[in-house]
Amino acid sequence: MPNKPRIIKPSWVPVHKREAFQNLNKDKNRKVYNSRKWRAFSKNYKERNPLCIKCKEKGIIKASAVTDHIQRVNVGGDIYDESNLQPLCKSCHNSKSGKEAHGYQEKPRK
Repeated sequence: MPNKPRIIKPSWVPVHKREAFQNLNKDKNRKVYNSRKWRAFSKNYKERNPLCIKCKEKGIIKASAVTDHIQRVNVGGDIYDESNLQPLCKSCHNSKSGKEAHGYQEKPRK
């Protein structure tokens, strides 16, 4: 009778220490983004705002995938203030976050 293959888990990250969004290591607000409260808040916000706002400005209809903070939280933006939030698709969010990480400041919307 054949033996079931043994599952080998990576030793460099113990199973009990894994958590969602663990790559946000420099973000002090990681616990907030992993909290049940934020996930429910973000899900509700995306249900009410289903389209990416940046794509919509370009005339493209694309579903939002991320609840993004207009002003970064670690710079002083409020986490649960809806006027500081915008729905973005993954590509727009990655573009915005990459620019912010390298010091680029976007002009505020009017």
